[in-house]
Amino acid sequence: MPLYIKKASSTINVSLLLLLLWYPIGIAKGSPSSRHTQLLFSAYEAAKKVYKTGDYAEAKTLFDRLKQMAAPTALAPYIHFYYALAAYHHGDKTTARQTFLELQTQFPDWNKQDEIYYWSAQCSFEAGDGAQALAALACIKDKRMAQSVLQMKKYFLKQIDHHETLQALIEQFPKDPLIKTILHKKAARKAYLTQDFAPLQRLKQQYNFSDYIYDPLKNLTSKQKTIYNVAVFLPFFVEELNYAACTDQFVIALYQGIQLAIERLAQEGIVINLFAFDTKRNVAITQSLLAQEAMPYMDLIIGPLYPDTTQLVTAFAKKHKINLVNPISDNPAVTQGNPFTFLFQPDLETCAQKAATLTLNDLHHTAIEEPCIGVFYGMEQKDVLQATCYKQKVEQQLGRPIDLFVQLSSATIKSFFEQAISQEDENPEATEQDSLALNKLTHIYVPSQDELLVSNVISLCLKLGIKPHIIGHEQWIKKEILNIHQLKKFPILFLSPHYIDYSRPALHAFRKKFFEQNATEPNEKSYIGYEMMVFFGRMLGRYGTYFQKEWGNMHYNSLIFQGVAYGKHHANQHIPVLRFAKDKFIVSVHDTSS
Repeated sequence: MPLYIKKASSTINVSLLLLLLWYPIGIAKGSPSSRHTQLLFSAYEAAKKVYKTGDYAEAKTLFDRLKQMAAPTALAPYIHFYYALAAYHHGDKTTARQTFLELQTQFPDWNKQDEIYYWSAQCSFEAGDGAQALAALACIKDKRMAQSVLQMKKYFLKQIDHHETLQALIEQFPKDPLIKTILHKKAARKAYLTQDFAPLQRLKQQYNFSDYIYDPLKNLTSKQKTIYNVAVFLPFFVEELNYAACTDQFVIALYQGIQLAIERLAQEGIVINLFAFDTKRNVAITQSLLAQEAMPYMDLIIGPLYPDTTQLVTAFAKKHKINLVNPISDNPAVTQGNPFTFLFQPDLETCAQKAATLTLNDLHHTAIEEPCIGVFYGMEQKDVLQATCYKQKVEQQLGRPIDLFVQLSSATIKSFFEQAISQEDENPEATEQDSLALNKLTHIYVPSQDELLVSNVISLCLKLGIKPHIIGHEQWIKKEILNIHQLKKFPILFLSPHYIDYSRPALHAFRKKFFEQNATEPNEKSYIGYEMMVFFGRMLGRYGTYFQKEWGNMHYNSLIFQGVAYGKHHANQHIPVLRFAKDKFIVSVHDTSS
């Protein structure tokens, strides 16, 4: 059965239903010329009956035996065809595909060639060979099959994620407008989700695309209400909301911050009904929670926190068009392809883009004649994602490859830098062609938080006597990886998405209120819960249930953290940047602007 048919059915389309009921009429009505032919035909009918019962394994075996016998010309193609169908439905799609292709060559005059082409295309698409599938569909002449052909093409072409693959198909089938249409819509959708419109513009010029804007919220109305229902999906691991029983205390700290925010919002006239659900980090439990009757009518969902339940809840939010915010994740995969999902934190791609912008801005303002840019990163997926994203943006802007892109494991860090320094000592006059001309580095990006890697990069700079523009992470500060001498010596910028200005009056007021209610001091998760809920509560109050339709380029001045900015993005775009000056860390105002 073609995969694009959503409802379970034993039919594919009218023409193929008739095909399954075929039997060689000429043989059935005529008198068999021999006892062999009679037996062969009886065996064929018996195999067909087995096929119709759904026992495809047995049917495949029976038709395979018939293939080995000398069948009359009128019967042979039917045997091969049913053998291919049985193989397909049994899951042996490689055999099915090969048999359909053999049918085309062995029985070129058979009057069912269009159906063979159709099934060949189905198998080729499923095998990932879009070019051969489209070539087969182009051979179909029966106009009655046009709608089925169109449905198949739409279904499978939409499954192709890589734009380069679609572009290759366009080059092979330039007269097929559907491929261009699908590429255009995919590119527009990606541009909307990433807010990177450059690739779409290039495709538009290349293929003369018309103006098309992807807007999944176009037909949705943002409703402003007197009371908003907010569901919180967190792993409390308790039967009742007993703070002392919760095994993850940071979850309680987060939730307590949310509760205080609800009180503040009420004072501002924004009423929130808060519903807390304990996921227990269990998929089955989370599914049962989502099945509750009131769940599709929530106005906002907060959480979950862990990947095993996050995918489930984000899919639910997308299906029911409910906005969802994850308070602590920086994983861009959480929001990928979902216009209703947001991260309160800057995601990893946003951090890497910020680092690239800082590098490019420094190149612009300092006018370095021969910039030499290096990236050192570890084996963690976070490191790989950020390093790759940074590299792509810098190279795109400069129009050339960066000079050094080095991935190191914990086992190779020390030996790499020892060897690099040794080579520099032996060959201080390294040429531009040297792959490791480290003494020429003017800019370094280290997305890693690994203490060994970071300390070795800084030591390298000290030993080589260079002072490159270095971009790192606030965890370098929190882990105290660098000493005061190193902080003073090098121009290091620290991406600090969790930066808190403890001198803010609003923070002092929150700390006092939090202690009064909970008899404990708030922590970073408490601040996140509070700031996040106040922000999204205010967005609901100001713009309604689909606040993202209205907030555009709005910049929000936070109460505790330095700022929140989304624009058309789905992760917070505001990343404070710290530098060390006059024996303290200060916010680099120019570099922090979103």
